[in-house]
Amino acid sequence: MKILVFGGSFDPVHKGHVALFKRALKQVNPDVAHIVPAYHSPFKAKSPTPFRLRMKMLKEAFKNAGSNIIFDDYERKQGGMTYSYQLVKYLKERYSNAEIYLLVGTDCLNDLHNWKNPQYIFDNATVIAGKRKGYDENPAAFKHIFLPGFFPKLSSSRVRAHIWACGEIPSTVPHAIAHTIFQNKLYGLNVHQWLKAHLKPNRYLHSKNVAEMAAAFSDIYDVKVEDAVKAGILHDAGKGFSNQTLIEFCKKNRIKVPYFEDICKCEPALLHSYASSWIARHEFDIRNKDILQAISEHTLGSLHMSTLSKILFVADISSKDRKYKDAFVIRNLALQDLDKALLYAANRKLLFTIDSQKWLCPVGIALWNHLVKQRN
Repeated sequence: MKILVFGGSFDPVHKGHVALFKRALKQVNPDVAHIVPAYHSPFKAKSPTPFRLRMKMLKEAFKNAGSNIIFDDYERKQGGMTYSYQLVKYLKERYSNAEIYLLVGTDCLNDLHNWKNPQYIFDNATVIAGKRKGYDENPAAFKHIFLPGFFPKLSSSRVRAHIWACGEIPSTVPHAIAHTIFQNKLYGLNVHQWLKAHLKPNRYLHSKNVAEMAAAFSDIYDVKVEDAVKAGILHDAGKGFSNQTLIEFCKKNRIKVPYFEDICKCEPALLHSYASSWIARHEFDIRNKDILQAISEHTLGSLHMSTLSKILFVADISSKDRKYKDAFVIRNLALQDLDKALLYAANRKLLFTIDSQKWLCPVGIALWNHLVKQRN
């Protein structure tokens, strides 16, 4: 009896998953196929997407894939972190004398030896894998089969990042699951709904452009794309507040702001960065400190900016909706050297503030002096 098993977070399931599974069905021709969504993957933080919704999307995406498919909630019943060797063991106990085929992507194939108890997997299952173009095939030291052809380079993290950045579901997601994503406002759709209600249309468009730009820079500077787009889309969440509302909001929520009294008196609009970070944390449960810090620092910067903070600072001043000529210069610099782009961006901000005869916040001045010292 042949058993095909396909596990993963499926957060969300995408067309690459569907193509891989259907090719494996044709290749293996199993008696039974188990699709097993992870409850808590050993390699990832626990998904904020409820298990029941990921299971629902799987059933919708694979509805017409075959009649011998079992959508298995084994990992949910385990109630915690479950390893692949345990999944293989469970199937061996469920089916006597079964040939088990464990379906994985190329990336997983190269890392299988680092999994928990890999030898048990190698002794009790045949690994079946899909290849992407450009894959440098090195014969694995365990039973494995490559599926014919190549598969697109898709990932659930990229799908999530796209939805967070654009507020739209990409074509890489099966049409059948779109309504579940929309209905439950998954992957940042709740954020987009909030922003549309609280920001002017051009400010909302700017937020999307910054998220898109931050995503592009994140690929260059080895920052998680989801972190970049979350910071980008939320960086101006407080921009819709009036100056007086910003002051009251920061006081009410006891938000720590350097030079708070001076800012309130001279340039209250600067408070929007700190208010936006508070909104990200308390309205949308963003707990990643790098994201929250980047949002707080995107206007004035700081002396200890993370790579993500630098990306957001630069993306904000150079997003494609910025029409002044220096935006193009900053974008091009950022594609080559983030620190040079940051220096140029800080320079433009200071000059613009002076030309507008506005108050210079000491935080921005300190950033400029710090960057010049680093350059020298």
